[in-house]
Amino acid sequence: MVGSKRIVVNLNIYKNRLKMSNSLSETSVGLDPVRKEILTGARELFIHFGFKKTTMEDIAKKIGRSKSSLYYYFKTKEEIFEAMALEDMDFQHRNAVETMNREEAVQDRFRSFVVSLFTHLISNKQEYSVFKAELMENPFLIMNITEKRNAYMEVFLKDLVLYGIRRGEIRELSHEEIDIWAKAINVSLKGIGSRLFLGNDQEKFKDHLGFIADALFMGITTKI
Repeated sequence: MVGSKRIVVNLNIYKNRLKMSNSLSETSVGLDPVRKEILTGARELFIHFGFKKTTMEDIAKKIGRSKSSLYYYFKTKEEIFEAMALEDMDFQHRNAVETMNREEAVQDRFRSFVVSLFTHLISNKQEYSVFKAELMENPFLIMNITEKRNAYMEVFLKDLVLYGIRRGEIRELSHEEIDIWAKAINVSLKGIGSRLFLGNDQEKFKDHLGFIADALFMGITTKI
């Protein structure tokens, strides 16, 4: 791209950042035991009775605490659901990053991350399926969750590209190109995730996750 500023990156900085991995949930490390108890109890109720039918009083009774104890941590059951969802996403991403870090080549890292992420989603489809109808009826319930996930994923993807550029496995790109690529790939991954979550053909995709990852990544490698 004419006039675009190309970048020079430090491999060690971005390799370390990838290994550390940002957290989607601010409280995922050193979780308060009472807060954890609330999330665990709420999860069981949401799965068995649905989000809509579960009340704050139900959650308080489930864990044997007063409603005031719940309100100290969460003002509404929507806040509880958001915290629960972010904890789940954080767990998925940490596992995917841990698997990814066993690889060195950037394309292998990306493939490993994508396969791990979606394999987890497919493996837990029964648990997540109980939320399908309610999420489709009330998409605003996950708007804040989606915004946080987007911010995390775009930073993660940009760091991965910078790692690949420094290793000479990705062609030089401008900051704008890296930003656009990260946004585009994030949208693509969300679309695939939505299909796996809402569709009934997860098994069809399961054996081709590596192919999907490679197809998304090949456009920026030095081998084109």
